[in-house]
Amino acid sequence: MGGFEPLEVKSGEKAFGYVKVLDNLAAKVEMPVGVVNGQESGPTLMVTGGLYPTEYCGVEAASRLYQLIKPGELKGLFITVPVVNMPVLRFRTRWLNLRSSITPFDGVNINSAFPGDPNGTPTSVVAHTLFQLIKESDYHVDFRGGDLPESHLDHTIYLKIGEQIDETSETIAKAFGLRYVLPGTPEIGHTSPGTLIYEAVNTGVASIISEAGLGYRTQPLEEYIMAHVDGTLNLLRHFGMLEGEAERPETQRFLDMEWRSVTAPVAGVFTAIADQGDVPEEGEVIGRITDLDGSVLAEVRAPVTGVVHSMFPRRVVYPGDRLYTLLEIGEPTGWA
Repeated sequence: MGGFEPLEVKSGEKAFGYVKVLDNLAAKVEMPVGVVNGQESGPTLMVTGGLYPTEYCGVEAASRLYQLIKPGELKGLFITVPVVNMPVLRFRTRWLNLRSSITPFDGVNINSAFPGDPNGTPTSVVAHTLFQLIKESDYHVDFRGGDLPESHLDHTIYLKIGEQIDETSETIAKAFGLRYVLPGTPEIGHTSPGTLIYEAVNTGVASIISEAGLGYRTQPLEEYIMAHVDGTLNLLRHFGMLEGEAERPETQRFLDMEWRSVTAPVAGVFTAIADQGDVPEEGEVIGRITDLDGSVLAEVRAPVTGVVHSMFPRRVVYPGDRLYTLLEIGEPTGWA
């Protein structure tokens, strides 16, 4: 690393700076990092925002936590990276500037590039730089939420790899305190090899994803920012890094891992009836597709009784466009 050195912040101090990632003719990239080093020793908790930088609630939450946490109240080390992929924050590219997974310098999805390569493409170097900090952590949370063309259910995701670390990852996912917890396996896209959570867990760092935030908003809503902030404060209390008792949700249930996608059967104007977090019954109408004269071309129905995990707020749709994903609700987690 060059420039700001996060791991050199002294005990009892906090500092924010920019780590040099790339500085050449092709690309100049820095990574913002905030560090709060407690006066007493303890674990290291790291949070990341802006892996997909237009998931703005996570970016704001990661920034706000640096301001909230004080060295004199902390046992251990807290590290926050408000924006992992700064080039995308500045230059949104994919889907007509509606999605932020692709780095403009090389066209690579950063969440397939971990653990990275210091001598690779710009995205690989960004991934490598972040991963050097991840490896120094005991626990990690990646703040996510609805990107611009989607709205997501508030929930946490953890990865099961059949090792002892699974228990710690599951505990973090529960203790974060959101209403739903989704287990993942390496065969599922968001927890597959090359993703941040997969590579972190397989390096021995208990890592989860927290999802909170609506799509099609450039101004993040406070309730979703606070879902990430309060969840992190819960973890700091749970692990004894801050004083006080971690809050528990009134109810918390597992989600089934089988994704049920709903696509548009015809072209037309789509009106959503259900939104993220709703729990329609199997066969219930959750949307309609109409012609411009108002006539109904198709009714969109829930394929199962389950919770709406994602709603894709497209207005004009074509056959095969994804409109929803639903997940069946499983057993209580035992944490509430």
